[in-house]
Amino acid sequence: MFVKICGITNPADAAAAIAAGADALGFNFWAGSERYLEPANAAKWISELPDTVIRVAVLVNPTLAYAKAIAAIDGVDCLQLHGAESPEFCGSLTGAKFALWKAIPMTEPDTPLADFRTNRLLLDTAAGPKFGGTGISFPWKWARDLIVANPTREFILAGGLSPENVAEAVTQARPFGVDVASGVEARPGRKDICQVRDFITAAHSV
Repeated sequence: MFVKICGITNPADAAAAIAAGADALGFNFWAGSERYLEPANAAKWISELPDTVIRVAVLVNPTLAYAKAIAAIDGVDCLQLHGAESPEFCGSLTGAKFALWKAIPMTEPDTPLADFRTNRLLLDTAAGPKFGGTGISFPWKWARDLIVANPTREFILAGGLSPENVAEAVTQARPFGVDVASGVEARPGRKDICQVRDFITAAHSV
């Protein structure tokens, strides 16, 4: 089970999550987030993280220029677009050889799935003006139905996951991976390393 710990805001939390067994870390470069990182301040310590972990830059409705600038930061391995970006916008990035994941807001059963020019998709809760990190889950059966209908794609399940419910979520949805932000925090932007360890252990237990 692939595990991403998102909303990392500092080197200590990054190191602790890596030591706990995280496969990927998410860094939020959208200014509207509680976990926002100023690119100029974060670039150095992100670049110093080991290559054994995938470093994911999370963006929401960026301009093409901003997306390319973030993708060019030393140490950033891929972009995760979490807004209402179009397939054409995504194609502009993948066509320029930038690695890309696309978040899909799960608003209803049988959520339509466009061709976002990437094989890796993140299924997350749609909750008002927030883009991820809501702490709210959606029905995992919706995810399972989408996963079954698209067997060649890699789906990462997000939205309201925690150490207490991730095993059940994985059992029901059978995703490629799971992603958590608020579910393992002591407060927004600060991880509780005990919860991070428990989350990864529970995800791997299924």
